[in-house]
Amino acid sequence: MTYKTLENLFYADLSSDRYARHDRLLHERLTADGTVRTGIHLEHGELFACVPLNLSVASERILRKERKISNLWNSLPYVALGASIRSLVLEEVVFSNEMEGVHSTRRQIEAALESAEDAASELCGAAEKEHTPFIEFARLYLQLVDGSSRPGKPEDIRKIFDAVTKGVLDPKDRPDGKMFRLGPVVIENSRGKILHQGVSSEPEIIDLLGKMIELGNREDVPSLYAASICHFLFEYIHPFYDGNGRTGRYLLALSLNETLSQPTVLSLSRTIAENKTAYYKAFDVVERPLNGSEATPFVAMILDLIEQAQDAVLGDLVEKRVQLDDLKRAIDELDDTFTERAKDILFYAAQMHIFGAFGESTLDGVSGYLDVTKPTASRSLSNLIAAGYLEKVSARPLVCRMTETGLNLLGLE
Repeated sequence: MTYKTLENLFYADLSSDRYARHDRLLHERLTADGTVRTGIHLEHGELFACVPLNLSVASERILRKERKISNLWNSLPYVALGASIRSLVLEEVVFSNEMEGVHSTRRQIEAALESAEDAASELCGAAEKEHTPFIEFARLYLQLVDGSSRPGKPEDIRKIFDAVTKGVLDPKDRPDGKMFRLGPVVIENSRGKILHQGVSSEPEIIDLLGKMIELGNREDVPSLYAASICHFLFEYIHPFYDGNGRTGRYLLALSLNETLSQPTVLSLSRTIAENKTAYYKAFDVVERPLNGSEATPFVAMILDLIEQAQDAVLGDLVEKRVQLDDLKRAIDELDDTFTERAKDILFYAAQMHIFGAFGESTLDGVSGYLDVTKPTASRSLSNLIAAGYLEKVSARPLVCRMTETGLNLLGLE
């Protein structure tokens, strides 16, 4: 049975005492044994979420799918794993930017990732202008892969915001308080209707963010529920003039990172972008007066998005796992005209073709994989290029990819 909102039940009730019935039902839901109560009071009452059967079942489905995803993920060789992580980070940053109307290409994010990974790198001139806006955001997601911890105080949220918005925020939208905004924010639709007004004062923003952090750390609240409710609360507070969306989605990923696998967490922004109408509508449902600050529908929406992300990840991993197994067999069946080093390079390049964002192999990557010097790796790559199995994407630095001949040789599309 579909879980009905209090507002829907109120309008379906045609009796003369529907207001009293509504109030009783709100009280019943709020005080039920299975209800998650936050103790955080918003405009229309205490923020809470019930745990109906359909959400309990959804939570269990998610955890079961996570086991399948983790098994597939952990079975990948390290080259495929590294390429997959990089590709997922690219997608996550691009789609999170897209949700906020910030245009970024995968090539730009790739350049930002390279810069973020190299602490000694210094961008200058045109390169700096093109890539700097995304370096800190890319670095955040690299830290997410490494297991970053959730914010412990409101100051940590400000630091995340600064990293997320560096180089892309209009100067007039910079926070003008000690940490957050001082002025009001009003969210309107295209017709000028007010959809949401953020919390009014900086002290209240700091207070609610502190309570949000406490809620995220509570051990008596299921982690998926806590992450979902905290995500709603962050966007409700709206602590900044701009950049709340990207900051909030990163905080959501950070919270879920302790429960869900990397590929699931790194697929959420794309899934949200593909379902943004339902995503934005769910915020509005919680804020409607008759719903009394019940976040159950919002939690249900987040769980549904997580499942959609999981399904996409599972489908992709199953398909690529089959390709990888076929590739291994094809490599083993190559005749003696191929040296062991040539086979190793083809296996590396084919993994990059299957799992990488651009299907490209760098000289650094190949030499590291083979554990040989760059000149040695370069000579081996040149032989495969001359034979038509690889082609150059660039000469300096040397970057290659599989040719159609090479793909046919290994039975790949």
